[in-house]
Amino acid sequence: MSTSKYTMPKGSLISFMSNKVKTHGGINFAQGIPGFNPPERLLKHLEAIAHQEIHQYAPGIGDLKLRKLILNHYREQQFTDEQLLILQGATEALSLVVQYLKNTINESFAAMAFDPVYESYRHLPRIMNIPFHAYANSQFDAKHLRQFIKKHKVRIMFVNSPGNPFGAVFTEQEMNEMREICESENVYMIIDAVYRDLYYETPPYYPIDQLSPQVFYINSFSKMLSVTGWRIGYLVAHEKHTPGLRDIHDYIGLCTNAPLQHALASYLEQENYGAAYVQWLRETLQSSYKRMEQSLQPLGFSIPQANGGYYVWTKLPRNADGFRFAMDLYDDVGVAVIPGMHFSEKGQNYVRFNIARPEKELLEGISKIEEFFTKREL
Repeated sequence: MSTSKYTMPKGSLISFMSNKVKTHGGINFAQGIPGFNPPERLLKHLEAIAHQEIHQYAPGIGDLKLRKLILNHYREQQFTDEQLLILQGATEALSLVVQYLKNTINESFAAMAFDPVYESYRHLPRIMNIPFHAYANSQFDAKHLRQFIKKHKVRIMFVNSPGNPFGAVFTEQEMNEMREICESENVYMIIDAVYRDLYYETPPYYPIDQLSPQVFYINSFSKMLSVTGWRIGYLVAHEKHTPGLRDIHDYIGLCTNAPLQHALASYLEQENYGAAYVQWLRETLQSSYKRMEQSLQPLGFSIPQANGGYYVWTKLPRNADGFRFAMDLYDDVGVAVIPGMHFSEKGQNYVRFNIARPEKELLEGISKIEEFFTKREL
């Protein structure tokens, strides 16, 4: 086949690779979408409300019952009603905070995230003309991190735990040290906790008790309940930021889908905040991670240990090129993955596998990857 297939596409490699599956078929280990149905009882609640009078604008701050349920879920943190905004997914929450901070910080500054970097952390600053720097230190070092922040004039720090593409979880000590650095260096720490409930062993820790003005907390129901298309997320911030955040949201986001919020609230209220489904999903992901790890390692993949989330982040055998591998893997056996270069300048020899797929599809994909290696040598 002509080497023209190795021409780098424009735009997101996640969209590029996942669109191959959507257009031509295959196994989608690329895009971070679950292959599982949402909880059946959630769908029953959605079906039951279809003819209720809930099809106009929801309150801009979010469905009132859903707000109460979220606040009760975080009752140990004692979040107030004034601090909470329900938004169109975690992505709107991220963009809202970045836009608000750009309007608020009266000097030139940069944003940062920990390498490998989830795409929104890199591209939201780009869209808003804010310099971005990836922090690529292999081991957490508070002194080095502080120096990095000062050198690059960082005022926004994105923190994802468990992470994407690498499902690492920061320790309690590391998170507290980050918060202390942010408070002392006047940096805003944006915590993205969308995989909060999908840990493998130990629940992640977030420094959100008595929420500091330097900390913004973001979460979503998308991954927790396998409803990525519903776009229901939320933001919690210190009260001093509320007027500015709501002002921007009123004119850009306006409100989140009213019927879906209503159905979600009814489900959470009656099903212990989705605890049974989340437990099943957590155990399924942990099992899938172990199975993928056990299958890839004999093929020569090097896999740093993850502790949660949807993904296996892995270095290719013999330092093979991740983009060429992804293109060949799809063309030869119909399995789509994401080249690591999408997440990191140092990720040329890495790829990301989405393991949030049904067992049958996961096993079929693994079988095809093994078939690929019997035909090719990297």
